[in-house]
Amino acid sequence: MSRYAAGCFDLHRVEWLQSFLAADGKRMLCWYRAPDAESARLALRQLGSDMKAVWPGTIIGDQESGPPLSCAGMLAEFHFEEPQSADEIAAKVNDSAMFGHHEVAFVRGFVSTCGTRMACLFQSPGEAGLRAALEGLELPARAIWACIPLSPKVAAA
Repeated sequence: MSRYAAGCFDLHRVEWLQSFLAADGKRMLCWYRAPDAESARLALRQLGSDMKAVWPGTIIGDQESGPPLSCAGMLAEFHFEEPQSADEIAAKVNDSAMFGHHEVAFVRGFVSTCGTRMACLFQSPGEAGLRAALEGLELPARAIWACIPLSPKVAAA
């Protein structure tokens, strides 16, 4: 993908940072850095991607002290009826004792700029423990799925 997309991504100044492919191969979360969401949409559209949603967002989670992205094995999707602040959500998920109780570690999260969507990555032995931890935090997930981290650095090798 990285070789095939390079021209479109360069043209629209989009940088592929990381992807997380569902273990069943049916969905994927991709993380890009771009001047704006429309640049990412244009590049992906030119590649013929089947985009369900492209949204700008804020990254939550301590990249220095938290688990590395390569440890992420579960992804939880959230949709909120009322906008949520990235700071409020970050306070809930960072350093949560509820995660430790269920052997879950928060890896990284992405909160939409409008505050109505979120995707979070976790290190977890399974879906049941992650779901229980999230419900204990009053953060019920719309979907939880096992994922495999894909790095553009590894893909290019």
